[in-house]
Amino acid sequence: MVKETVIIEGSVRGMKFSKPVLLQYNPSEENIEEAIIKFFNSHAQSFEELAVQRGWTNSYWTFPQYYELVI
Repeated sequence: MVKETVIIEGSVRGMKFSKPVLLQYNPSEENIEEAIIKFFNSHAQSFEELAVQRGWTNSYWTFPQYYELVI
């Protein structure tokens, strides 16, 4: 099992949103996109279909950016 955080960004009714989602999945059984769909209890076949179901526009998922502090 892998724990991975992704960020979903988009708009709902013209308002922008950014949502961190903590996923737990088995990479040998599913990919990240499938894990996102499962997280939202959907039967969508793709992230784009999930976005339509949820009313998201201009939406995408990405990994969070981690910054290293150099001293």
